[in-house]
Amino acid sequence: MSKQRRSSFRGKVSKDAQRQKRAASSYGYLTLPRGVNVFKEEPGSRVKFDILPYVVTDPKHPDRDQEQEIALVDSLWYKRPFRVHRNVGSSNESFVCLSSIGKKCPICEYRAELIKKGADKEETDALRPSLRNLYVVVPLESKKYDEVPHVWDISQFLFQNLLNEELEEDPNNEVFPDLKEGLTLQVRFTSKTIGKSQPFADADRIDFRERESQYDEKIMEVVPALDDMLKILTYDELHAKFFEMEGDDNDEDTSGETENQEQEDDHSSVVNSYRKPKGTTTPVKSPQKKLEEKEEEEESVKPTKAPTPTRRTRIDKPEVKKSDCPYRYVFGKDWDTKDECQECKVYDSCMEEFDKQQ
Repeated sequence: MSKQRRSSFRGKVSKDAQRQKRAASSYGYLTLPRGVNVFKEEPGSRVKFDILPYVVTDPKHPDRDQEQEIALVDSLWYKRPFRVHRNVGSSNESFVCLSSIGKKCPICEYRAELIKKGADKEETDALRPSLRNLYVVVPLESKKYDEVPHVWDISQFLFQNLLNEELEEDPNNEVFPDLKEGLTLQVRFTSKTIGKSQPFADADRIDFRERESQYDEKIMEVVPALDDMLKILTYDELHAKFFEMEGDDNDEDTSGETENQEQEDDHSSVVNSYRKPKGTTTPVKSPQKKLEEKEEEEESVKPTKAPTPTRRTRIDKPEVKKSDCPYRYVFGKDWDTKDECQECKVYDSCMEEFDKQQ
């Protein structure tokens, strides 16, 4: 009588299923929770969506203001600003700038040293990080997206600047992210190009409309935590990526994107159950297709390589006081966030003060 064979799959398949259930999907420099997809604006489109708040978890959130109680830990806020360095290394990867979490960045340090040495502006601009924002949006009346929370990643220049202008004209619209009193945004995107780049979407009009339905607070159970989505390298890891040093053990390709292909049915039904219909509701649309990430607002530039990796040295810096910002910004706080910073004579001293506050 032959010996009964025990299956080699016993216990393994169920464990792998559990791992898949816990796994998050990768989208460039973002890590998306399972069941959450990305919303992508399109050139020449008209879109409607609700922007929802999320719970802040980062004690060094870029928008944090203790006095005004803005973006404090455990509070609700509507956007997650961060900075990205593009075209890093021979593979032209994109990485989150460490200043996004209040830490020193080797690429920013190297750029500052080049500015100090009088390097060409085109060369230093290629190293300047671009400011972007993450939002949680619920697309409305879309043929491409379900009416569930999506993550939206777009540059400050292409959306937030216009939103700020609109809110200055009518501050009453600032309640737009609120669950109970929020407003729907209707946004018109034009199609623009820079050089030989592919067309990209640029918001040129935002209208605020009364929502067809507001949201129950329970929806916060499925709203993704934006602070936890950024893939952050250590200083040494980013330093090695930029200077392409040997011995870099980080083999993960953070520029590639592997997006969740299916929207979970239970996720969709749960989210839609949190909507409080005011009239008729729009039926759930089919799952979104794979999105193509475009390098929208910036020209393609070749990365600048350093002959030898160095930390920035600070010598011959001007002696300044906290009130000495020549452009009337906040010395040591607004470092490298304004256009004027590139040519500023007190750039080094402002950076030192910025570092001390971190």
